[in-house]
Amino acid sequence: LLVQHLTPRGVKSITVVNRSPGRVEELQEMFPDSNIQLALLPDMMKSVAESHVTFACTGAMEPILTKENLSEHVERPAMLVDISVPRNIDDAGANQLDNIMAYNVDDLKAVVAANQAKRQRLVLEAEELLQEEKKGFGTWHQSLGTVPMITKLQSRAEKIRKQELKRVSNKLSGLTASERATVERLSRGIVAKLLHGPMSHLRTMDNVENRHQTVKSLEA
Repeated sequence: LLVQHLTPRGVKSITVVNRSPGRVEELQEMFPDSNIQLALLPDMMKSVAESHVTFACTGAMEPILTKENLSEHVERPAMLVDISVPRNIDDAGANQLDNIMAYNVDDLKAVVAANQAKRQRLVLEAEELLQEEKKGFGTWHQSLGTVPMITKLQSRAEKIRKQELKRVSNKLSGLTASERATVERLSRGIVAKLLHGPMSHLRTMDNVENRHQTVKSLEA
């Protein structure tokens, strides 16, 4: 299982320390793309000294990697991970060495728990985001029902605007083209400002019948 997880992570080589080559040869056949090397038990400390990371998992009933044998053989920075129960690494002693970082099963559980807590926080944040998006979508979807009414209201206001301009057209006959354009822009601006409040109110109304009644009242 460890080889299976390490291989996709770009590990250049894996050295398996074992009493005999049989199990290691099986792993080599199971994972032909992994560079799996065999080291016999007498060469254990040599392999640990040459490795960046060492995973310990044996049937030993007491630590096989201790402060004493690590300080004697390991000079380069190294990480030791004890996944055995009972423990194969004296992590308390190993961590007293400046070049060693040792972790045990309890440390790994703490990391898993921290990652789970982080994922849970992310789930909660995602749920909050979804609720916000849902609310925004609901508001947008609700506003779609007001589009025909707003269009009708705008058309009604534009019709009135044109009628009023036509009614006073004789009084405007002396204006230049530029002045007429100014009056046109002014009248459009006034209508837009007058419609802003009613249109905003329509967009916030949930009941369709209330929308229709509001439009009728505005048209009256």
